[in-house]
Amino acid sequence: MRVSTNQIFQSGLSAMQSAQSKFNKTGLQLATGRRILTPADDPGGATQAVQFKAAIKNTEQYQRNADYAKPRLEYEEAQLVAVTNLLQRARELVVASNNDTYNPENRKIIASEIRQLRSDILGLANSREANGEYLFAGTRSQHQPFVVGDDGRVTYVGAEGPGAVREVDISSNRRIATGDTGAHVFMNIPERSGLLTEAVLAPGNSLNGVVGVDLKTEVADLQQSLNSAGKTFRIRFEDDGNGNLVYKVLDPDGNAVKDQNGALIGGPYVANQPIEFAGRRVTLTLPNTVPATLPSPNDEILSRPITQVDLFKTLDDIARVLEMPATQDTTRETLSRATSMALRNLDAGLGRLNEVRTSVGLRLSVIDTQTELNDERLVDLNSTLSDIQDLDYAEAISRFQLQQTVLQAARQTYAQTSRLSLFDFL
Repeated sequence: MRVSTNQIFQSGLSAMQSAQSKFNKTGLQLATGRRILTPADDPGGATQAVQFKAAIKNTEQYQRNADYAKPRLEYEEAQLVAVTNLLQRARELVVASNNDTYNPENRKIIASEIRQLRSDILGLANSREANGEYLFAGTRSQHQPFVVGDDGRVTYVGAEGPGAVREVDISSNRRIATGDTGAHVFMNIPERSGLLTEAVLAPGNSLNGVVGVDLKTEVADLQQSLNSAGKTFRIRFEDDGNGNLVYKVLDPDGNAVKDQNGALIGGPYVANQPIEFAGRRVTLTLPNTVPATLPSPNDEILSRPITQVDLFKTLDDIARVLEMPATQDTTRETLSRATSMALRNLDAGLGRLNEVRTSVGLRLSVIDTQTELNDERLVDLNSTLSDIQDLDYAEAISRFQLQQTVLQAARQTYAQTSRLSLFDFL
């Protein structure tokens, strides 16, 4: 077999290049600490490594979510504790105000403190966390959740309903709410006294869905209002036969209601003017349109016991009673019923706060437990990933030294072979 000079050179060069390539690869493995530098090195191992890296990134994100949620919930818990303390103080004052030894001036002082407590609670309800977001605004965290209207009433304007609270994943199958809405904590409290009322449009009313329609219920006469507490009345609009709109106040069975003097309650309807009966004052506000928007004959307004009350209204109502002068309207019985109503609703508010605090505590406990599980999972994932892709330094160093020797031998062999010539044998 003939061996050409070019073939000898190419064979030596290929041997050097192969040895150099293996030597460089091992050196790169030693530099990076990785056994798998490209998918071609170990296709199966490379696929597993990608999956484990994705799992590690997800778990680290879960940990960041937990780190975000935990201080927020801890701050909410602190605010709830503060509100509970203020509400407990308000309850003590309400109990004290029902003491026969207190005169009207003493009760005005108590009312003043109750109003201050109400202002303090409002401040806590509008508190912000460290990043400037409102704590009880839900997902509308950049907007103040509680506002005070011109009539002094506190209104919640934050997020409500499904999705109102931001939730984060702390594991692949566990989501946790990072807060609570102000509507749930402060506003939608079960009304336990059965003495408060609200006005709503009856089903099928022609005004249902009309923009600008508003109903407002106030106390016109405290004693009468307390006497009629728990009762439902119907305000019915009718045509008097001459094209004029009139109203009548009926009981649930459709019987006409009479006032204290035995006269039927009713008369011509004047738009946006209050209707008074049974110590209640109901005002139907209508939009200013052309032609004028008015109730239709057979439309009805229901004046009924309220099912929910907010903490601010409860405090406002008892403060207003305590501020009343010592007249016939503020008899011992009236004060007793008003304080009883306030105590029941304050207890409902305290119950709601305890309920929310319990929920927050459970969420914090879940975060702590899941954080520990995530830490353990990260250790396991990183350990398994290391087994798949990390380099065995002892084996790699031995291989590196062997490849270095092979490379040196290939270079020396090539150098010796390249100097051979037939003239050396002549």
